Amino acid sequence: MGLKTARTALLFLLAVSCAANAEAGEGREKQGAGEMLGEARVFNEAMTWFRKAEAMIGTPAENGDEQLELFRKAVDIKPDFLEAHYNLGLVHLNRKEMAEAAAALETVLRIDPQFDPQVYRLLATAYRGAGDRAAAIAALETGMARRPDDMEMLAALAYLELESGREEAAAENLEKVLERQPGDAALRFDLALLCQKRGDGERAAAHYRELLARVPDHFGARFNLGMLLLGGGKLAEGTAQLEEAAKLNPEDAQVRERLGDAYSLMQQYEKAAANYRAALARGETRVHIRARLGFALAKLGLTGEAIEVLEGAGPGGDGADIHFLLGDLYGDAGRYEEALASYARSLAADPSQKEVHYNMGTLLAERERFEEARAALRRAVELDPRYAPAWANLARVAERLGLDREGIEANEAVIELGEGTARNYFHLGVLYAKNDLAAPAIAAFTRAVELEPERYRALLREELKNVQSVLDSVRYKPEFTRLLGMP
Repeated sequence: MGLKTARTALLFLLAVSCAANAEAGEGREKQGAGEMLGEARVFNEAMTWFRKAEAMIGTPAENGDEQLELFRKAVDIKPDFLEAHYNLGLVHLNRKEMAEAAAALETVLRIDPQFDPQVYRLLATAYRGAGDRAAAIAALETGMARRPDDMEMLAALAYLELESGREEAAAENLEKVLERQPGDAALRFDLALLCQKRGDGERAAAHYRELLARVPDHFGARFNLGMLLLGGGKLAEGTAQLEEAAKLNPEDAQVRERLGDAYSLMQQYEKAAANYRAALARGETRVHIRARLGFALAKLGLTGEAIEVLEGAGPGGDGADIHFLLGDLYGDAGRYEEALASYARSLAADPSQKEVHYNMGTLLAERERFEEARAALRRAVELDPRYAPAWANLARVAERLGLDREGIEANEAVIELGEGTARNYFHLGVLYAKNDLAAPAIAAFTRAVELEPERYRALLREELKNVQSVLDSVRYKPEFTRLLGMP
């Protein structure tokens, strides 16, 4: 075969090859076109359901089962239908179906990680509603990484941190938001509350003051600032803030109660009583307010009025504080049996009140009911072994009952507590002498005479006139005769 023939054969082979390639290309083109047509049909079908669901927005069917089902059909047909997944998440959110909402929004981010960062706020809302605060915080932190200047998202993160007990992080983030948005009153108030809760009163007060400079009629800031100042011992300044709060909301019982407390601390009992009455007039019926009103009235010398207030406590008036105060007031009014009954009711409500045991024991001793008085006073010193007034009265009662050992114990306790008087030393000396304890007796008499020389020298000399005296164990001791200035 010559060159020409070979060339013809080659051309023939090329022609055959080109024909075959043309047929294959046409097949691939037809396949690609078919796939595109298939995708278009899928998209159109999914879009049909999507548009039907969208048409329900703003109608009574919005967020209903039908709309939900239409969006589901759209994503079932086209699993990467981004907008349909997003709207599905919104519907679940609106229906409070938080786990489903979170799943739909996570799908949005899987399909398009660069989707609008605001989706992270929605995702955080869904996780929070589903009870997963950690996932909600993580969603917001991811969103903030993409949009660091989004103060709305940062505030949402701060509140979630606050709910999760991450108070320091929450405070830092709220401070950052306020640097950008200093006029946000609600946020500043919340930050002040957080500082107050964490014990940073100075910082809290600064935020309250800044808020009041911008919003002078903010009741909560006035009230809380007043309470902070009172807690810090700034009574006048704190009271002034509470007075301003009361002007802003005259019907608020709590501010009236706290004003009553503030005025009581400053011993301005007329103003205290007026505010306690105002609290009670505004429906505040708690027993302790009646007790405080009764106390203020008692301080004003209005015993009868105070008793009337406390007696009017009604069925809820079984508090220990009311009956304690009533006992004192009945005693002042000479109504002794009522006083004792009130003390008993107070102790029934709270047996651990050493002061009530003391007052009851003292009143019983005054009524010469010494055995009962002894029991009450012993209970007072059992509750507080360093309760000097109770030991002093117990010493007197023991002396009246002839209980030498108990009298010695009580007088020694008073002296040990640094509250000993000449009388304690004198009676302790008498009890020592009666029990043949000459040296301690002389030491106790010496101290009594040092404190009140004329009175107790005279009493000792008078006692020595008796043929049989409690002083027989010491009367002939040189130290004793020298103490009396006798030869």
